[in-house]
Amino acid sequence: MNLISAARPDPGLADEALVCAVQRGDKKALSALILRYRPLAEKTAASYTGVSLEKDDFIQEALLALLSAAYTYTAGGKASFRTYASVCMQNRLRSVLRAEAAEKNAPLNTYIPLDELLLPGGDDPEDRLIYEEERQTLFRHFECDLSSLEKQVLICRIEGLGYSEIAKKLHITEKSADNALQRVRGKLKKLYE
Repeated sequence: MNLISAARPDPGLADEALVCAVQRGDKKALSALILRYRPLAEKTAASYTGVSLEKDDFIQEALLALLSAAYTYTAGGKASFRTYASVCMQNRLRSVLRAEAAEKNAPLNTYIPLDELLLPGGDDPEDRLIYEEERQTLFRHFECDLSSLEKQVLICRIEGLGYSEIAKKLHITEKSADNALQRVRGKLKKLYE
């Protein structure tokens, strides 16, 4: 019988054994490890805040640190895997905040917010008409500039969908949806300049 079935961690299976399976390339073990450590990633991410990053971004960064920890952990060392993973998550999140504070992402922070430009302001028929005209003008300008994915993501965002909803609808990752929207924002900024 496989110790790791259906990506559910065996409560009796030690973290170190699970990590060894991950390092051997066992995808079920990786899924099990993520399931086991996602609460720690969420808890660690909850203690960090950033100007341009959302809670989901911090969770994603913490999970990436978990993945890195799984592949770099050496069994039999001084620290348990849980301690090692926790430190890796904290270090990665601190690095993200330092990079943000250093304004390495300054262009992203200066993009025009799509929500303010593309979502209708109220129930007034005149506002809705103006909104629709502006939206059509915007799409005419973007017709050639946007990739197919960028157009689809933008339409979903205009419809009020969040990153996770866009990802599910278009069968892409949340990060892909976010990246597409960042590119759209950049192109929108150039258009308005």
